[in-house]
Amino acid sequence: MAAGSGSKRTRGPNKQKPWSRSVDDGLSLLRLAIDTSDPVQRARLEGMYSAAHSIRRAVQRDARDRCLAYRSAHHERERGPAEVRARLGLSRTSLEHAAYDHLDGAPHLRRHVTKALAMHLADTVWSATERHLFRDARGKTHGLPGTSRWHEFTRIPGRARSHTKPRKWETFRLHGTWAGHRAAYTGSDGVFVQPRTMRGVAEPVDSWWTHDGPLVLVFTGLPAGDLVLPVRLPASPSNQPILDHHLADPTRWHKIDLVRSRDPNAAGGWRYEAHLMVLVSPYVAPSVAADRAVTAEQTRGRHAGIDVNVSNLTVASFQNAADLTITRVERDGHARQRSHRRARQERRRQRSLDRSRRAMNAHQYQLSKRQEKRARRREATGLPARQVIPNGPRIARSDGKPLQAYRKDTLSNTYRRDRAGQARDAAAVAQARRDHARQIAGRIVRDHGFTLTVEDCDLRPWSMQWGRSLAAFSPGTLLDAIEREAIAVARIANKPGVLQRASTQTTALSQHCLCGARVAKTLADRVHSCPACGLRGDRDAVSAVLAACVVFGTAALPATARVEVATSRALLDYAQTHSALRDTLTSSNQGRQDVPSESTAHSAHDGPSVVETGRTPTYVRWLGETLARCRVQPQMRRAHQARPRWNECEREPTWPSNGIQPWTPLRDSS
Repeated sequence: MAAGSGSKRTRGPNKQKPWSRSVDDGLSLLRLAIDTSDPVQRARLEGMYSAAHSIRRAVQRDARDRCLAYRSAHHERERGPAEVRARLGLSRTSLEHAAYDHLDGAPHLRRHVTKALAMHLADTVWSATERHLFRDARGKTHGLPGTSRWHEFTRIPGRARSHTKPRKWETFRLHGTWAGHRAAYTGSDGVFVQPRTMRGVAEPVDSWWTHDGPLVLVFTGLPAGDLVLPVRLPASPSNQPILDHHLADPTRWHKIDLVRSRDPNAAGGWRYEAHLMVLVSPYVAPSVAADRAVTAEQTRGRHAGIDVNVSNLTVASFQNAADLTITRVERDGHARQRSHRRARQERRRQRSLDRSRRAMNAHQYQLSKRQEKRARRREATGLPARQVIPNGPRIARSDGKPLQAYRKDTLSNTYRRDRAGQARDAAAVAQARRDHARQIAGRIVRDHGFTLTVEDCDLRPWSMQWGRSLAAFSPGTLLDAIEREAIAVARIANKPGVLQRASTQTTALSQHCLCGARVAKTLADRVHSCPACGLRGDRDAVSAVLAACVVFGTAALPATARVEVATSRALLDYAQTHSALRDTLTSSNQGRQDVPSESTAHSAHDGPSVVETGRTPTYVRWLGETLARCRVQPQMRRAHQARPRWNECEREPTWPSNGIQPWTPLRDSS
């Protein structure tokens, strides 16, 4: 470029080979809590979120308007869609420049946001816009990009550090060392303890790059100076190996995103975290690694099948057409009681929230019929009108749309605090469900191996009919945990173990028998009865055994799946010659296996809490005796479908005292 020319300087192409992450490098995420006890720093952090939200909404509106214009240009898109996108500015670079223009048009935002941060926000908007413009691997596109609300805006993305140049890290930086942090907060007695209010860290004389003390999150480039936020690490002894794994080598730190979550007990109502992305494999405890190594060696050559139901999951596995083992995962009575109790608490809190909203926005609601009748009676007797909280429907138009949007309602501080607690409890429930599913997945893979097969079906439509029961058991979460555990064990065994999915059209597991005959059943038929071979047993157990016998013509292609009839017949003969396995298939026909009914509201906190391996007929037989005291009546599930449902028993059943230990696999050696 000639000196003195008026054109703007731009960055040219890389003169060296661009850095890319190695295939051998892992990727893990470490959540670091940020201390916001300093009101000055917390106010600056809240101002950053407010300014970033304004810029992101502005860029989202621009992207939505450009997408609408792109969809309207039908004839021009037929001639060349790329030219239309270039004319409308539908590209990453164009949205980044739009963010720059918004930032320049509102100079007051420069007190909290830099241009680099505005560029990262525009990149997140482009990711949603790109999914709308271009089709994915399934040939589908997403809807129009929308504008996010204030409480939905929780993440400010950061830029990854440079692994080719030293001391070059954009946006958020983590300065300090793990050793320096431990030394700063370790007392004379050798105990690592952090105070309730973290000590402030002063900026070094030369630069932050020479800081080797406690860990701090630094955001530079602001007119008021650097934003310095102390980091609080977990001090429990069990977390120290995890911190050593992620923080020991600062050269592996890759990127930091600033994330917030609702917390009514935190100052300002938000809890802030720094999500540090590290280029290392996720931490695995030594005991877990040893168990996976033993599982990989002992279950080599074992094949398993999974049958998924709304409220239970059945797993069957075999090895060399023998050694058949069946496992049932379902919720017991204690889990249902806890779920009922939490559901009642949630309903009470929801009623309290609704009452608070109605009290603050009484002009947006109508009186109930009872309240109207009482008001007319008082008016007829000459009594003054009484101020009440309206319990009627919201004032709406003829098409049912409210005259005033809910987001414009006036909310009290108590309402905001209770709603923040509701969001916090929901996040805790989801985390507890994932942790519980991970534990069960580890036991299933340990007993049945890392080569599993399940029907290729979408569980999302199930929520339309069994929403509460599906949320209480969460089979999708359990399947995902099993797949992750199977992949981890298969990696140790150097085998392509994975949760394979078989097409329902080519296999029809629930409509066949182990002998190969086709036995048609409706969804209400929970007992398998084959007229050809005389096998009568639990429908889910038979389907799980058939899933274990599925073979694939092409790996990872569900349409090429088929049932190997010779193997299933061999397993049928093996089960009939072993008493325990014969009882497992034939004694489980006393009632449905997904009972008692899940018709009442449940909390999603309690996942599957009973897992019985091998000798399941004793538990099933006891469950059948309990169900004999229940009363059956048909209930309308939907307007077009009536199904008999089991009502709740008068007393919740308890675990039978027969000395059987859960998770003790029984493989008959007779």
